This record gives sequence, structure tokens and C-alpha cells, in this order.
Amino acid sequence: MQDISLDRSGLAQTTVVSLVTLAALALLGGVLAYWTWVWLAPRPELRAQPLVDPAGRVASANTLFGSVQRDRNIAAPTGIAIKLLGVVAASGGRRGYAVVQLEARQILAVHEGEDIAPGIRLAEVHADHVILERDGARETLAWPEKNASVKSPVPPQINK
Repeated sequence: MQDISLDRSGLAQTTVVSLVTLAALALLGGVLAYWTWVWLAPRPELRAQPLVDPAGRVASANTLFGSVQRDRNIAAPTGIAIKLLGVVAASGGRRGYAVVQLEARQILAVHEGEDIAPGIRLAEVHADHVILERDGARETLAWPEKNASVKSPVPPQINK
């Protein structure tokens, strides 16, 4: 029988174990470096500017296409269903107030200049409409228009 040298197999085994240990340490170092960078690195700055600034102007519109003029009386969506039920216009130095219905469940009487809901203020009260202000944008809320086709019920005619 041949004699197998333990020294030769020990050298190969030591080399394989050393290479596997070195690979495991390199992998561990890579994982530690990655997670250290994720946890401790400074946050990246945003490169893109917001599309609309809080005042409602498009950020690039002033430089690219000229000045944007916004009509303050154009209706702007409020996100809350508000129905105008009645107004008491101002007279004699007093503020007017409006009676409004929010989301078809709550009826409020609000003085001019006070908040109807968070972020929605009653800016002006007129005899036929009110002006709401939401984040600097104005919205006109008028009386619902009456349909000309809807009239008082006419009794049916009976043919004799």
C-alpha cells in the first residue's frame, strides 16, 4: 500500500480553508461597508424642483413662457363639497356672514374672514355670492342657477 503524505494533503487543505476564509472576510467587509454607507451617508439633495409652488404659480412659467397672470375669481377646487344656503350681506360697518353646508351633513353660519373648514376661509360676502379663499387661491361660490325648464307643476289636462 502506498503511503499518503499527510503534509501534502494538509497544505492543500490549509490553502483551501485560507481562501474560503479570505473570501468570507471580503464578503463581510463588503456588506459592512454597504450598510454603513446606507445608514450614515448624507441624504441626497433633490435635483427636480416642485411642479407647483404654494402660491399656485408654475415654477418654470415665469422664466420660460413669460409671466403667469392668475384671475383671483376663477373657481378653484376645494376638495370639500360646500353648498351655499344663504347670505347676510354686510351693512352699517358690520361683517356679513354666510350659511353653508359642508359635505351634505353639517350646516354652519360663518362670519366674513373666519374659517369654514381647515384651510378654507370665507373671504368676502356679497348679496348673490361668496368668495372662499383656500391657500391663497380664491373660489366664487354662487347661488345654484334655477333651470328654466323646471316650473311649478301644471295639472294634467283632461280630454272630454
